[in-house]
Amino acid sequence: MKSSLLLYAVTDRYWLNGRKLKDDVELAILGGATMIQLREKDLPIDEFIKEAKEIKEICKKYDVPFIINDSLEVFKAVDADGIHVGQNDMRADLVRKEIGPNKILGVSAETVEEAILAEKNGADYLGVGTIFSTSTKLDAINVSKEELARISYNVNIPVVAIGGINLNNIKELKNTMIAGVSIVSAIFAEKNIREATAKLLEETRKLFFNPKDYKLFIVDYDGTLLNSLDMWEDIASRYVKSKGLVPEPNLDSIVKKQTNDETSHYMVQKYFKNMSFEELNDDIEAYIAREYKEIKINKGAMDLLNSIKKNGKVVLFTATSLPLIEESLKINNIENEFSYLYTSTNFNFTKTDGSGFIKVLENEGFDIKDSIVIEDSTHAILGAKEKGFKVLTIATYKNMKDIDILLKKSDYMVKVEI
Repeated sequence: MKSSLLLYAVTDRYWLNGRKLKDDVELAILGGATMIQLREKDLPIDEFIKEAKEIKEICKKYDVPFIINDSLEVFKAVDADGIHVGQNDMRADLVRKEIGPNKILGVSAETVEEAILAEKNGADYLGVGTIFSTSTKLDAINVSKEELARISYNVNIPVVAIGGINLNNIKELKNTMIAGVSIVSAIFAEKNIREATAKLLEETRKLFFNPKDYKLFIVDYDGTLLNSLDMWEDIASRYVKSKGLVPEPNLDSIVKKQTNDETSHYMVQKYFKNMSFEELNDDIEAYIAREYKEIKINKGAMDLLNSIKKNGKVVLFTATSLPLIEESLKINNIENEFSYLYTSTNFNFTKTDGSGFIKVLENEGFDIKDSIVIEDSTHAILGAKEKGFKVLTIATYKNMKDIDILLKKSDYMVKVEI
């Protein structure tokens, strides 16, 4: 499904000028269109069905999915691969009952709420827009790139951007985590449809991270590969509770601004006056270690690791301490996935100003143009960018709060199931 949505061509007979639509569709497929939607708002139903049968044969010839816009009657008459419905058309859950579980259902959405509901009601993909102004939908509401990214993050089905997309603006969709683009006039209004489609396909591919472009991958661990963000959010409060005490409401926000030693000193004075600083420090570390080793890496993170290690050297650079990292890597059976481990306990450089990334680069002996940082933390991303690195941002619930910044600063942004 995801690969079929890369370049999704939607027909419009307005530009035919005497040509046959099936011929234009074939040219678009030969140029690289990966899915075809037949959209006919004004055609009589018998003509719509006749045309659909012709175009279905073209799509079948090239093994390209064929989608009908809005009409269940036409969909059933030609046994299309799928149907796409808008928010003002038939409800998605009712359409799903009509078409069965094995046909493709696409649904239009303009907000996160609409997107989540569409997925719940059985949608296989979402068409989100209008992104840019377009002549084909004069009454459509423009969806911001920030909202497009939020929608992509908040659903588990692929998202296609739609509306006014062309060669001049397609690059603006970078980092929105879409699966592809849906194109109307930038394909079917062109004199050379095949050539125009090929150029669009080339530009669309540039939106996505390609591991083959890099030789060194500097990868973060917590939040990037390991779903450990929740653990760190309220670790201090949970530790205090584990000792039968009641933590102050703002304890976690207080300790987030402190070093580990400062936290231990603070908590000795506030909660554990019968313990020495050293005893408390050791006990907190033991508590963290017990929780940390329970967190498992899953398929999405492994897929990312496997994709990058085939193409270059992979090193880990994390603020988490070396003992915790080594234990976690062993538990998750990934201790051999990294050529070297740079952590807070063996590497005295920070990510925030980017100096740590430069030091890693110097140690590994690579050119910065052949290297990419893979991170989830906004401050680390900004630090890496300040030093001139390319950055692949891993979207998380925390950094999505900074989506306006990350859209501008990231070179690529992906949602990884961690």
